[in-house]
Amino acid sequence: MRAEFWTEDKIVKAEKLWSDGMSARAIAELFGSKKNTVIMMARRNRDRFPARQDARQKPPQAEAAPEPPRHPDRVKRVTFSGAEVTMPRVPFIDGPAP
Repeated sequence: MRAEFWTEDKIVKAEKLWSDGMSARAIAELFGSKKNTVIMMARRNRDRFPARQDARQKPPQAEAAPEPPRHPDRVKRVTFSGAEVTMPRVPFIDGPAP
């Protein structure tokens, strides 16, 4: 029978390194394993290995004030596909021009 690679001692050490901000690749090199082994162990023990903020994500930006309409006779609409388009104002749908 094959011995389990991730013993409780190794998991505790990896947990400390993870909380210190060490990457999965660096932890794997210390334990002589592969990055994916560390990632899968962290997923199995999610309560001990909290998810990290993705460094590639942009920080949240402050909300800007809505820009005033450029043409009072046109309105912005969102199509079914999610595209934002500018269309002529329809008085019985959009109400009177401001």
